[in-house]
Amino acid sequence: MTFKIIEFILPKRDSRGRKIGKNVLLLGLFQSISIISSFLLVPMTINYISTSQYGIWLTISSIVGWFSLVDIGLGAGLRNRLTEALAKNDNVLARKYVSTTYIMLGIIVLFLFFIFAISNMYIPWDKVLNQSEDMSAMLASTMFVVVSFFALRLIVQLIGTILTAHLMPAASVGITTCSNVIILFIIFVLSRTVTGDLYTLSWVLSSVPVLLYIIVSVFLFLGKFKHIRPSFLFFDRTNIKTLLSLGVGFFVINISTIVLFQTSNILIIQLFDNKGVVVYNLAYKLFSIMTVLFSILIQPFWTGYTDAWVKKDFDWIKGAIGKLMLIWKLLVGLGGIMFILSPFIYKIWVGDNIDIPWGLSFLVFLYFSIHCYGGVFNIFINGTGKIRLQMCALGMVTFVYIPLVLFMVKFLKLGLISIPLSLIFSNFYSLFVARMQYKKLISGTAKGIWNK
Repeated sequence: MTFKIIEFILPKRDSRGRKIGKNVLLLGLFQSISIISSFLLVPMTINYISTSQYGIWLTISSIVGWFSLVDIGLGAGLRNRLTEALAKNDNVLARKYVSTTYIMLGIIVLFLFFIFAISNMYIPWDKVLNQSEDMSAMLASTMFVVVSFFALRLIVQLIGTILTAHLMPAASVGITTCSNVIILFIIFVLSRTVTGDLYTLSWVLSSVPVLLYIIVSVFLFLGKFKHIRPSFLFFDRTNIKTLLSLGVGFFVINISTIVLFQTSNILIIQLFDNKGVVVYNLAYKLFSIMTVLFSILIQPFWTGYTDAWVKKDFDWIKGAIGKLMLIWKLLVGLGGIMFILSPFIYKIWVGDNIDIPWGLSFLVFLYFSIHCYGGVFNIFINGTGKIRLQMCALGMVTFVYIPLVLFMVKFLKLGLISIPLSLIFSNFYSLFVARMQYKKLISGTAKGIWNK
């Protein structure tokens, strides 16, 4: 069945299509394992600590997510530029891109981490997270652990970008899948042997992915990717501008993404309580399956579109887009079934202690439907690097989202549904503009900001 789906999506059996088809199969396998393990991890983690502490952890994760901005778009810039260099069989340029990205990102991360390490001692995390004062020291220690490993992760996870540029995104996702399985096993053991606490949880969830990325990086740079292994000798300042000329655009897009996704938990814990964070995240996690499933299909296409765009293979692009649209419609149907069955799913998943309203579930389902629709076209636009319009549109969203949430909560008294409603209203680019830009680019009529 899976092979038939792949054959349906791919317009022809060329080398690009075969690579993407292989990755779709592997992505399907890895993502299936990840979905199962992540869903099992939620009730296991809640039982290991508590619903209240789990809400705190979700919020801490959201805060730390802001630190991904220190990347300033270098990772995304590397993905496209490295793909272009590999398409031209220019291994020297490819190694320069890799070396320059690793060194630049390392310098930035080290500098900003030093600033955080000092400031962390003076930040009142109890007030930031809306908790009692007696938790301040523990929260500060937890934040230091999480940020430390996250800083390392920003650098070592570049190996995933390199794998993706080689049309091997499944291998990158495979690292995450292994990490999730290992974490699940460790939490399972801990929950049956020791008393749960947030600090220990932070060590487990933060360290495992970093260690796996390091192991994979060493293995690949000593073997398959030896010819592009990062080296100070291949650091090229002239390539910084090339990487950032594209990367800065992705940086702005990343800011918008973080505002939309990572601030939600912070807003909820301040406007409502710890339990509100858990309620929202359970609905979010359930319907995020739509995005996970869709990413299995579209993720390999980013580098595929870059390769096809460089080689002007427009028929291949149009064929892939048309088929992915049909897959999206099927996905929305699946999401609708999940919504109808959601009360039963929640009960089986986390029991009767946590109540998730139907209205919240429906709006989260609607949001992910819109998000996936835009993803059909955004993945192509990202692959071409024509992201100026997307950058501007999402940049506007950055300034609108939080005030919109506050207006709905404070004045309209809409409660927790204010979060998904604001996300829906903020996704006008995905709903309307992305398809228009795709049509202009593929027809050769894109001008001005539509072609930048």
